[in-house]
Amino acid sequence: MKKLSIGVALALLLAFSGSALAASYVTGHGQSFDPGIALEDARADAVDQCTGQGGTPVAEVYNHVTRANLWLADSVWECDLP
Repeated sequence: MKKLSIGVALALLLAFSGSALAASYVTGHGQSFDPGIALEDARADAVDQCTGQGGTPVAEVYNHVTRANLWLADSVWECDLP
């Protein structure tokens, strides 16, 4: 009986850890004459890439805005994939 409960516990642990390992990262890019709009576009691009893969956006991991002729923005998101 004890071996059976340990086996069930290990099977459940593997099932949950497997779903936790299905996360990936997506990157979005944006550009505009306004830095806020560039970052907003980059975030929207990353979220669209995640949902386009059938995933759920979890949280923004990193973003960066730099000035060239336009403001250029990058946004990296964690994406949970099924």
